[in-house]
Amino acid sequence: MKLIGVMGNGGSGKTTFSEHLDKRENVGVIHVDDLVGEIKRKYFKMFLQPKENNTTENTKSNPKLKSSSKKFFYQNKFTFKFLMLVRSKMIERELSRKIEEFKSSGKGLIVIDDWALSTHKKLFPKFNHIYTVERPYLSRRKGIQERDALTTKEAKVNDLPYALGFLKTAVGENTSIIKNEGTIKELQNRADLEYERLGELTFDEKYNVRDKANLRNVTQNLTKLSCKEKSETIR
Repeated sequence: MKLIGVMGNGGSGKTTFSEHLDKRENVGVIHVDDLVGEIKRKYFKMFLQPKENNTTENTKSNPKLKSSSKKFFYQNKFTFKFLMLVRSKMIERELSRKIEEFKSSGKGLIVIDDWALSTHKKLFPKFNHIYTVERPYLSRRKGIQERDALTTKEAKVNDLPYALGFLKTAVGENTSIIKNEGTIKELQNRADLEYERLGELTFDEKYNVRDKANLRNVTQNLTKLSCKEKSETIR
């Protein structure tokens, strides 16, 4: 069993990347924002924006905080660290429970998707591999504004932890940067490629990959043979 982390700024494509992996039988995915959303509704109602401002699919599961509250915590290194410590502590038990649940069900790959992945001090060193998804600023900003119905001001506040360097790209031997510069399909194809590289293919998946490779080789050989026959005919 391998534990994989997916991190990156809001709107970078983390969810698209991890949800595509989740389509595989051998993979279990945990979206940390879903756990945080439950805690917000339970303990931090007074800090949430009104219901009418939480109408998108994403903000219903993970309600938006008031911009003033979020800015207070996000623009200062010490208040941000304190908020992330509280956040990590409050979801720690549920996160561990979900990981154990996936282990017990025999999942070969457990993926944890979180923009603030590095703030989980106990969990972070345990990852076998960490992916940081990056996307050009303008398209990322447009995407997150549409997804969460954010104003430009709200989107800028969301960017503060990375913009101020409180959160940084994971570095080291077992880390990779995923450049999300194209379509959703291209990002999903990259997810498939990374899954194969991680070496957790099931027997059926290995057979299918090998079968596809053989089919590709046969197609290439037939194309070469056809070109050769045409060349000889011309002569």
